[in-house]
Amino acid sequence: MNTKIYNTIAEFFRSMDLEIEQSLDFTIHSLDRLHGEPPTSSPPFRTNYYTFLLIEDGLGHYTIDEHWFPLKPYSFYFTIPGHLKSFTIEKNVTGFMITFSESFLKANYPGSVESDFPFLFEETVPVMYLPEEVFHRLKKLCAILISDYQGASPFKERILANHLGTLLFHTKELLLTYQAKIELANRPAEIARAFKAAVNRNFLNLVKKKEDHIWTIQEHADDLHIHPNHLSSTVKAETGKPPKQWIDEKIISEAKSLLKNTSMTVAEIAYALAFDDASNFSRFFKKIARQTPNQYRNASKVNMVS
Repeated sequence: MNTKIYNTIAEFFRSMDLEIEQSLDFTIHSLDRLHGEPPTSSPPFRTNYYTFLLIEDGLGHYTIDEHWFPLKPYSFYFTIPGHLKSFTIEKNVTGFMITFSESFLKANYPGSVESDFPFLFEETVPVMYLPEEVFHRLKKLCAILISDYQGASPFKERILANHLGTLLFHTKELLLTYQAKIELANRPAEIARAFKAAVNRNFLNLVKKKEDHIWTIQEHADDLHIHPNHLSSTVKAETGKPPKQWIDEKIISEAKSLLKNTSMTVAEIAYALAFDDASNFSRFFKKIARQTPNQYRNASKVNMVS
């Protein structure tokens, strides 16, 4: 049976016959009975968004790829797009759950996401068990986030992204001390990790003008010294998405960030992302994002002032 891939947390909850509020590609919710009355569990699934969980109390377990972890008080972990995951809740869980897409973060965070938060693009299993005082510092930050999430500021997305940036810097710091050390268990997992890291490195170099084109599947395969068919089948099996989809989604994420945060013309953005002309870029953007680049840019401006 194919593992289901969910694009939003609302979509995932609907699959469990539950409803969750979502109007942005960012959410934060209290975990208290969010998944219904325990005991409850999920089948294995993958997501196209990041999920951060701060667990204050509860009992159960969760899996990330082939790794099993107890769900216990003062734990903090996140999953990245492509992780295979599942959970079982035996006793009601309290704490917070945050989800966001790469596009949301890149469009609203003022710094360089790849440079500031490289752990978001690494194939790790970042589980942390925190001291009580450290946990409560993150809990206070989550309380601020949920208050602003429920508010109606015209600058809501920017405010949330800046608070999220603070959380991510804390995460970056905590990973140095509290991360559970787990090695990748097999060659396929290593191939998927190396491919995703290379995709992010390629786009970072594009922005810095150190490279002039988006790597092809053949180039990624050559970099890993494997056949392109082997790369494609391995990445699809390990992440639920083929390499081309990872690359296409990365293009859209970068394009949305440039459309929202710069005054570059559509043509300039097209050339910056290594398209040979603006019309090809616009057709590609509309096919994936379901709106033209200018429609996305204009909608972003409306959201900022409405």
